[in-house]
Amino acid sequence: MSDHVLQPKTQNSGTKVISNKTGKSKNALLGFIISWLVFAAILLFIPTSESLTVGGRAALAVMGWATIIWLSDGLPLAVSGLMIPVLLSLTGAAKKLPDAFSGFTSNVTFLILGCFILAAVMQTTGLDKRIALSIVSRVKPTVGSVLKGIIGAHLVTAVLVPATNARGALFLPIIQGLNSLFEKTGEGARARKVFTMVGIGFASLASGTILMHSHMSNVIVAQTINQAIEKDVINWGTWGWMNWPLLGILVIMYYWVNWIMKTKNIEVPGGITEISRQKEAMGKMTSTEWIVLVTFGIAISLWATEQIHGYQMALVALIAVMVLFIPGLTDFSWKKVQSNTIFGTWLLLCGSLSLVSAFEKTGVDKWIASHLVGLAPAWGWIGVSIFICVVVQISRLGIVSNVAAVTLLAPIVAAMAPMLKLNTVAFTMMVLNVDSYAFVLPISVTACLIAYGTEEFTFGEFVKVGAPLTLMVILYMVFIMVPWYAFTGYPIWVPTP
Repeated sequence: MSDHVLQPKTQNSGTKVISNKTGKSKNALLGFIISWLVFAAILLFIPTSESLTVGGRAALAVMGWATIIWLSDGLPLAVSGLMIPVLLSLTGAAKKLPDAFSGFTSNVTFLILGCFILAAVMQTTGLDKRIALSIVSRVKPTVGSVLKGIIGAHLVTAVLVPATNARGALFLPIIQGLNSLFEKTGEGARARKVFTMVGIGFASLASGTILMHSHMSNVIVAQTINQAIEKDVINWGTWGWMNWPLLGILVIMYYWVNWIMKTKNIEVPGGITEISRQKEAMGKMTSTEWIVLVTFGIAISLWATEQIHGYQMALVALIAVMVLFIPGLTDFSWKKVQSNTIFGTWLLLCGSLSLVSAFEKTGVDKWIASHLVGLAPAWGWIGVSIFICVVVQISRLGIVSNVAAVTLLAPIVAAMAPMLKLNTVAFTMMVLNVDSYAFVLPISVTACLIAYGTEEFTFGEFVKVGAPLTLMVILYMVFIMVPWYAFTGYPIWVPTP
């Protein structure tokens, strides 16, 4: 991903590309070495106690190793996902090998695997791009109207493409096509900045928080809550019911970005010609695309009604995959679909869930949380919630992967809730959902980093737009979402029994 982001900046100089790759390689090697030094230091020098067991210290060492690896790109994310359970097993943080690899065998991991394959099918057929172009092409030729279309297209593709980075990559050529219609100065420059920030970065993340399968961090949050209260209260249906008011953040984002950049009424030169051209070039929908769309629609309907029929979401997703590969039913091959499936992200997710589970089983989450709780001010649930959300955003600024950040924070935040005498479900969901709107810096999440790599806006311009937006999200979570969570049965001011 980093090479992809660097490319626009160095396309005119092969020497610079080599230099960037060499520098990246040196930083990765340094990070790799430091990660093992941190790993060894925690095992050798941090004393155990009643609250920090030997197993807990081992889990803490694995977390320290993973943190440095993720910060420095010391290993590919997929490899780090595989190494986490290996280290959990070798250090004794997980006593049995199946426990160490627990994240690889849970229901949600196979749900996401099925979703990733279904998303790859959509990408192979071009159905994801067709849907996005169809929505954007139906709006009025002003920046404000097109931006509404882009946000709407993101919401639809979030249902069908369950990966934030994949959605950012999907919209990259669409946004670049739009940008080509505008000049690089004056109003045109402002329009290009808005389309790039929102269309590739902000909306990729903000559209994925509504449904559990649309964003990998949602899965980790749900799994953490269920483990913390030892009850499966968060499933696909309850996640959607509890989080649909997050749609309001998209409205805030739309008005804020247009206001701060003064772009709402800027006319699109020549109408939506580029989008229409791209759409027409795709031709009519094929029978294969219709089969994929109907199959995905049936799967989503079954996910939403799991409590009625009792079939687990993972089984539904994998059966849908099998249906699409019935001989003669469609015209795509597994080889092509396989090349579009983001198995690396899936491996990272599995390893992350294994680490979350190890934190909970060894009690290291409570050990860390007990130290952090002392820093929280006695300002009531409103003050504490805002304070913790701000601290969490500051603490994760250097971690580009949203999944990695939530992995490290989830068990600690869940353990803090009872210590602060707050509801575990509401507090954990509120604090960790904010991380899906980590727009303080363009390097805080991968989708925004992709947008930054286009060089359509500067680092400072992103902070000017993104940092206040993140603060607005925190206030929205506390004053809108928390009362809503109370309405759904989880008042934050009532501790979980």
